[in-house]
Amino acid sequence: MNGEDTIAYASAFTGSISLWLAVIIGIIASVLVLRAAHKMGGGLFGGVLKLIGVGMLIVALGTISIILAPWFPPTITASIHVVFFSAGYICMVLGANKLLKGIMQ
Repeated sequence: MNGEDTIAYASAFTGSISLWLAVIIGIIASVLVLRAAHKMGGGLFGGVLKLIGVGMLIVALGTISIILAPWFPPTITASIHVVFFSAGYICMVLGANKLLKGIMQ
């Protein structure tokens, strides 16, 4: 095994670990935000945190489609990735908009 093969393998391994860490940290952060929203009840901030937590969870689940890419056709995984990321960010924007409306009243 020459030096270039070792570097390429280490790079692929590091990328895989980074991707898994992003998914795990994203899911844990989402659960913590949703837990905080539940503890706050149904007020303004609880509703905003709920939307942001759901959006974060959807984005984290969309990242899993990247991990599954080698086993499925690229068009399917790319579509899932785009749909989940779009839906997740829309939830977070709705939460931010709800907060803005609540503060401005």
